Amino acid sequence: MKKTIMTLALLASFGWTSAQSTVKLTVKGLADGTVIEAALGSTHQTENAIATATLAGGEASFNLPIEEPRMIDFRVKDVPGTLLHLMTTKGENVSATLTAQEENGREEKYYSSTDEKVYNSPLHAQYMMKIGAFKKFLGIYNDAYHDGYKDINDKVNAAYASKDSVRMAQLRGSQEWKDFLACDANFFKMLQDRYPKMFAENADSWWGPFMQLDTYSYFTPENKLDYDKLSDAAKNSYYGQILKEQIFPKGMTGMDYPKFDVLSADGKTTPSTKLTKGKKYLLIDFWASWCVPCRKEIPNLKNCYAQYKDKGLQIISISLDRNDAAWKKALKEEQLAWPNGVDKAKIADAYKVQAIPAMFLVDVKTGKIIGDGLRGEVLRNKLAELMP
Repeated sequence: MKKTIMTLALLASFGWTSAQSTVKLTVKGLADGTVIEAALGSTHQTENAIATATLAGGEASFNLPIEEPRMIDFRVKDVPGTLLHLMTTKGENVSATLTAQEENGREEKYYSSTDEKVYNSPLHAQYMMKIGAFKKFLGIYNDAYHDGYKDINDKVNAAYASKDSVRMAQLRGSQEWKDFLACDANFFKMLQDRYPKMFAENADSWWGPFMQLDTYSYFTPENKLDYDKLSDAAKNSYYGQILKEQIFPKGMTGMDYPKFDVLSADGKTTPSTKLTKGKKYLLIDFWASWCVPCRKEIPNLKNCYAQYKDKGLQIISISLDRNDAAWKKALKEEQLAWPNGVDKAKIADAYKVQAIPAMFLVDVKTGKIIGDGLRGEVLRNKLAELMP
């Protein structure tokens, strides 16, 4: 026992710290009893909570089991939105204060926050200096010019909704609209000028790939240029490996399709294997009620289903809606004739879905995915080839 105490004392004297970060949140705007989760952020995946705490007296404390620098998102359990985007690492004893705000989204309520202040986290301070402050500035700039030119935007949107082409042309020829477009162009010019420089300045460490993940919502082959500038150490880091998967997705074609259970609107679950019994091909469609391109694709899916259902086609649509009411409302509006489910089990992650609509065509006999990214005419042609 004496030896153990002496060993701990020696470790403390040499700066030893536990393999965790402790975070104390003080939150205004949320009732005591609210459960707050801490989950890994900037991974482009749906992450489970790594720690939870319940507000008591406006405070919640977390022990985060992390060994290395990680971005942590704090959120209200079962409600969209991020309360705090915090970069921390083991050994830090962080305190933070914020005011939570309930917002009304297009289809659901979510939480945001204001007045965030973070103390005793040197790593978060680095994050803010490297990129966080610039991102906040962009948000302020974006809100400012959209608020300032709200009147002309409302008029343009109203003319578009009423299909008044004469009024549209008049409004878009106005100096006010041209001024708004100039602000919009300047906003995107700032992005295009500054972000690549930030990435290059941090290309020798994990900060480089992390900053790309923290900045972009999705990736295209064009992002390969920024990835190629990273050092080997940066590419091999935790965030470097995540970034590589995003920029160079292996794709699913040729792989066994990840089987799943379909959770329908009535709360029942049915295995995908049961829904494909006696079928030749399965089209898995990832969509959401709020996704405009997804809903524009539905008439094409209806036509394909009507033409090929008797020849062996099954469609299963999986919604990424987090608001069940919005999803059920869309189902009622769209009247889809095939099985539908909502993703409560990270089905989209198994298919490496980065953006929707996302579709995967499966050969039911072999269980192999034989096509992905199929939409519109490309989908129709593929089905015509398989089921003439």
